[in-house]
Amino acid sequence: MKNSLITVVLLIITISGLAQNTSTFRGKVIEDKSLRPVGFVNINLVNNADGTSTDALGRFSISVNQQDIIELSCLGYSNMKINLDTVDLNTEVLIKLSKSVTELEEVVIGRKGYENPAWEIIRLAMANADDHNFKKAKDLNYQSKILTHIYIADLDSNNLEQRLVNKAMDRMEAISKLETDDKGMPIIPIYASHSEQDIHYNGLSEDRDITSYKESFLGPDFEDQFKQGLDTEKTTINFYQHWLRFLNYDFVSPLNPTFKNYFDFELVTYEKVDEDWCYRINYIPRRANDMTFGGTVWITDDVKSFAVKKITANISRESPINFIDSITVDQKLAPLDTSKVWAPYNQRIRMWVGGKLNENWSKFLVDIKTENTFESTQKIHFSDADTTIFAMIDTVKQMPSVKATSKVIDMVATGYYRMGGFDFGSLLALYAQNNIEDHHIQIGGTTNTQWFKNFVAGGYLAYGTKDEEWKWGISGKYVFNEEKWTYLYARAQHSLQRLGAGITYPGQPPYLWFQQLWGNYSYPYYLDEYKIIGSSYIAEGIQLRGQFTYKDENYFTGSTTDSLIFDHIRTAEVGGSIIFDFGKRYVTSRHLNRYVAANGKYPTITLSYNRGLPDVLNVTDSYHKVTASMQHRFKIGAIGRMDYVVSGGWTPSTVPFPLLFVHRGNNLRYIYDGSAYNLMDFGEFMSDKYASLRVFHHFEGLFMNRIPMVKKWNVKTFVVGNLLWGGVSDENLERNVNPWDENTSSFGSLDPSTPYVEVGGGIENIFRMVKVMFIYRATYQTNESRKYGVMFALTPEF
Repeated sequence: MKNSLITVVLLIITISGLAQNTSTFRGKVIEDKSLRPVGFVNINLVNNADGTSTDALGRFSISVNQQDIIELSCLGYSNMKINLDTVDLNTEVLIKLSKSVTELEEVVIGRKGYENPAWEIIRLAMANADDHNFKKAKDLNYQSKILTHIYIADLDSNNLEQRLVNKAMDRMEAISKLETDDKGMPIIPIYASHSEQDIHYNGLSEDRDITSYKESFLGPDFEDQFKQGLDTEKTTINFYQHWLRFLNYDFVSPLNPTFKNYFDFELVTYEKVDEDWCYRINYIPRRANDMTFGGTVWITDDVKSFAVKKITANISRESPINFIDSITVDQKLAPLDTSKVWAPYNQRIRMWVGGKLNENWSKFLVDIKTENTFESTQKIHFSDADTTIFAMIDTVKQMPSVKATSKVIDMVATGYYRMGGFDFGSLLALYAQNNIEDHHIQIGGTTNTQWFKNFVAGGYLAYGTKDEEWKWGISGKYVFNEEKWTYLYARAQHSLQRLGAGITYPGQPPYLWFQQLWGNYSYPYYLDEYKIIGSSYIAEGIQLRGQFTYKDENYFTGSTTDSLIFDHIRTAEVGGSIIFDFGKRYVTSRHLNRYVAANGKYPTITLSYNRGLPDVLNVTDSYHKVTASMQHRFKIGAIGRMDYVVSGGWTPSTVPFPLLFVHRGNNLRYIYDGSAYNLMDFGEFMSDKYASLRVFHHFEGLFMNRIPMVKKWNVKTFVVGNLLWGGVSDENLERNVNPWDENTSSFGSLDPSTPYVEVGGGIENIFRMVKVMFIYRATYQTNESRKYGVMFALTPEF
């Protein structure tokens, strides 16, 4: 009896101990080659009859002891046994099964060619892209924090011994220890901007409310330009796009439908990222000179519908990007609540700039970190450590040598010499020479937003030594509402002009002054002008603009004319325009001029009507004019990128020919003007109805990157075409005579059946910034006209 009792007690203790050692074994079964989940695998305990099977996604859960052995079996796969004493039962286990030899032979015999296992996963990610793409969301609210730092990097001992560098480093390290690069060398901050913003994205564009912004730069002060430019549209790369828009270039995404033409893929492993099982796939550019990133992408499995969980992307110095040595992008994404949309919550972009100019030069390191939160209860803020960089930059900025260098950079970039709240210039208009004035001497300037944030005013005074005529101009602009860009602009001037060149006016960009003040004035006149413009957005992407202009154009004889039929045209014009620019983003300069920072996916369309009023202010002529234009930039797959402008105009009125549509020519023989017909003279052709098409197509690396000895030069090809259809009614032909010479035809007009055509092409990216092109004038060739031209353009681009 006593022995039996002891036996029972020992049995109870043993059973109790075994029960206490029982654990839940969880895991997932995948195929070792494709890394795809294997469903309905039988999982049995070898020592007893217990068992389970995987679900359709390869997942399983079973109660086991550490001493157990499990066996996995599935039709078409080799059986596998696992001793659980070699496994950590506290973690989820990934088990890889191999297909059986028989099954493998059947597959090989039945297939036509090799199928990379990574391709199927990439295709599944593309098939689900519309569900996961955060740019497809119709109503998205989130907070964003963007930190942008620029450093002087890749320094060596010789750089550090320079007096200016050494002194700047001492000042910075008195505040905080400088960061170092991979070689242990310090990197010196020269720019920092930190932005916190609340963002609402409506599926078409984003509405940003900047709640915090701070900026510091060792160079010129840019006021709000970086603030406006550093938005999530440009700092967040959307890898779900087939073509990634970055630095004004279009890069091939690894999720592009033609991915096999650009990348080699390697399915590396199946692993967990945070709490999600993912396929890890390397993508390698097939040609170093193509516009492609290379790197690694982690794509979730069936459970999360093959969404991009994480991605790294890299561009090496062999890429065709100018000035930039290399780029690295690290991005992590997460689903928004329970929706299928995945959005980036963390991203870092690092660019090393300048190394392609000279390998021995120090480089600039641009470091952009973005954090997003999509939870309304969570707030993101900068820490004290984040803001230390501003104190470091600001203390160096007070050094006299740094201030002087900043002045020079600003003069080159803007064409003005800045004196606090006043900018003297434009510097390119201080002196010019032409056949009317001989020597043109001009002084002037404009205020900037340092004095008044929403108001600028400027003017100039000029004198010609030959015509002995004083010229002057004044202008002002007041912005009532920055968000809707509601403004009032006014100007008045007495100036020398020439027909077909466009009107010079106060505050005009410096290069336009340079182009129009020099050379021979074939059709000269003095202009007295008074103009006022009001404009505002009435809705997102819809802008209304109205204007009134009074002009008195006083024509006179020049060196090429000996008589004058009439001496002036006087008009009073009212006009209105509606502009559609959905998705387009702008930055505003310190002179309250706006420039395109990002083109939207839709074209910009402008519709205008102008009416020359009769019987007011002693006008000589009245008229009606209607114009329309559409311009856009878009990617045509692997063929390249196209910029085009389609425009047209019509006037039913009978008017003197200077009031017709005077098509813009170019008087600079070797300098290309993208807004002109480059082989057409000023005032050569006019129309009372016209239609035009201007195309500039960049082939990028399509051809040159395939030529072994040429691709290392990193040059690119392009074609350009300018077509103009126009004509003049019989009434306008009969009305007009040449005001300068009654013995010649009244003016140049186009035959409606024959368009004016300029075509050409060339090479761009020479020395990273030069375009050289050959242009041929295919129609309207005369002895006086230029039939062809070799032209240059200086366009430094990344």
